[in-house]
Amino acid sequence: MVVKLPDDVWEVICDTLVKFDGIDCRSPELREYIEKNAQITLFDGGAFVADGNEFDLFVVPERRGKWNIKKEINSFLATMAERYPVAIVKISERNTRSLRLARFFGFKDRQKDNRGKIVLEKKLWVA
Repeated sequence: MVVKLPDDVWEVICDTLVKFDGIDCRSPELREYIEKNAQITLFDGGAFVADGNEFDLFVVPERRGKWNIKKEINSFLATMAERYPVAIVKISERNTRSLRLARFFGFKDRQKDNRGKIVLEKKLWVA
């Protein structure tokens, strides 16, 4: 099933890719590719975009800090735990907000790649 990204979430994805990776993603082909090939989980004000056990979280600016993200993240991680023993995020060392959030949710630094991305992992447990 193809999940379409809302335009405001797509803008956040593009802004993030430009800011932290230098990737201009304004092409409709890239959006179509992500929508067809990634596992997208939408929630009010954002989306989780996953490729296997690696995922990113994108939140529209007007929703940042306005609600309790804890429920959304815990629910998403519980779903991931049904399929994977470990979740992975790769976050730019300059993206301090996202790093703080990931560490708050128990993700542990594993390595830093040559592009300035910090790889963090969290062991997942099925309750």
